[in-house]
Amino acid sequence: MKKIPLLILFACFALCLQAQKKDTKPGFRKQTPAETAFLNNLHQALYSSVPHTYKDWKTAPENSFDAIKYWCDIPTQWHDCTADIPTSIGHGDPWALNWQVDFTMPEDQSSGLMMAAMKGITDYTNGRQVATCLKATNKSKLEIYVFANISSGVTGAFPLSYCGKTPPVTISLPVSATLAVKGIRSVECPITDGGRVSLSGNYYDNAVVFLGKPVTNKATSAGDDGLTTTRYAIGFDKTRIGKLVVQNIVVTFKGDSADIDEAIKLVDWKKLSDLIEK
Repeated sequence: MKKIPLLILFACFALCLQAQKKDTKPGFRKQTPAETAFLNNLHQALYSSVPHTYKDWKTAPENSFDAIKYWCDIPTQWHDCTADIPTSIGHGDPWALNWQVDFTMPEDQSSGLMMAAMKGITDYTNGRQVATCLKATNKSKLEIYVFANISSGVTGAFPLSYCGKTPPVTISLPVSATLAVKGIRSVECPITDGGRVSLSGNYYDNAVVFLGKPVTNKATSAGDDGLTTTRYAIGFDKTRIGKLVVQNIVVTFKGDSADIDEAIKLVDWKKLSDLIEK
């Protein structure tokens, strides 16, 4: 068997190492220490601003966060993607993060809601009866989303859906907000599907809050399901996209109106407001 000279082996080894160091996915680069610190601090602030317990409801396990692994698939010896970040960040896209927490009522409680509500239906073609039943059962979930540095242009990225006979309600907050509204899916507007009353309509209420930047676009339309939707867009100064700052915060809620009201009280609005560049 022919022997390979030792010098050639060392040369091959060096080339492999060099190739490994340059092995970054197209469209990605390594993030700077300043970016890593900014993203980690921003995530922690978003995380700690929202509640993580609600009544005796359950929530999904929450994963830990580290910015150097945020855009990283599984690192291997041939491709260490640790600290990879899209090259568009800081140029065409902002340093944006979001966090969500979902609460679910224990099953023994939610099943009780269902059994009690079903007793109120004597005619499944009666829109009011079906709407009342489904509205009574849609009280077992609460979702909270918080977003930072949204850059969506004029498109209304955040919809508020509600019964047109029940206009959106203004939310009172302890900090200045450019938008704070809650939409009610009332039984006054039975949800339809194909022209008939829907037996699986979603009657969960919703809310949207904007901090930092104003509403830049608002479009309202009536849907075929009998609900009205207003879509809102929040401002973002793209001339400052390369700055490691927070320009805007958006918080959305989905749940029963009463649960949304309670959740709003549990959010640390001052912490979120303090994140905004002054």
